[in-house]
Amino acid sequence: MATWQLQTAKAKLSELLRAVREEGPQVISVRGKEEFVISARDDGASPTPRTWDELSRLAQGAGDHLILPPREPEPLRHFALEEVYADWASQADEQG
Repeated sequence: MATWQLQTAKAKLSELLRAVREEGPQVISVRGKEEFVISARDDGASPTPRTWDELSRLAQGAGDHLILPPREPEPLRHFALEEVYADWASQADEQG
């Protein structure tokens, strides 16, 4: 993801938009601080990332603005291993 100074982005808007289309999101900095991320408009739902690399590319440039949904911890499941094994063994005996 390339970073453009604001004055350069304004002067070369067509080039910036071409880079967004061909290379993906572009960052615009104001007074040396990365302030904005320019990306192409999605038609329809955004695709679900299939790999960690795709997810990482989507998250780059979000900085403090990346909002993750809250996640509830999964409840612990307690079970006796002997009971599970006994059920499995009886099913295996029935099948042959």
